[in-house]
Amino acid sequence: MRRLVRTLVLTVLSSSALLSALLGACAQPAADGGFGEPKPVKDDGMIGRPTIVEQPVNWDTALAIAPAFDAASSTLTVTVQLKPGFHAYGPGEEVSKPVGLVVDGTHGWIVDGAVDIPAGQKKDLGELGTSVILEGSIPLKAKLKGGKGAVAGVVEVQVCTDKACDRPRKHHFTVPG
Repeated sequence: MRRLVRTLVLTVLSSSALLSALLGACAQPAADGGFGEPKPVKDDGMIGRPTIVEQPVNWDTALAIAPAFDAASSTLTVTVQLKPGFHAYGPGEEVSKPVGLVVDGTHGWIVDGAVDIPAGQKKDLGELGTSVILEGSIPLKAKLKGGKGAVAGVVEVQVCTDKACDRPRKHHFTVPG
């Protein structure tokens, strides 16, 4: 029993000595009430500035496709509407996939001439280089001939932001004839 009491007394004394040493090591207020100049802190890279964490891009909602067919003029217009902050690629783009329109010949429709796609504008995308981009509302127009009934087809488009690109995708559409 004496041994247990002695061990407890030594433990208490050791703990209070350790506590006193720790408290003595803490900064003490200066005579003017402040704590004086701070010690220099070594930047070891462990604590950095806060970084902005970007949310993942939802490529599925980046655009909408609105097809329309004017039977009187046999003109198909498919409007690709991109949300702000997104772009696609126009004719003359050499790195990424330019916008394209393909008409399905199921009902006999064929494109009469070239598909009219806006020219786009050149934009410096930094490390990615210079590209020909399209933003906002992009009307794709094609004069059609030889068919009857519904017009079906595919819009091929690669959607990007200034920092990332989705893979090229095909968006199918059908317009009653």
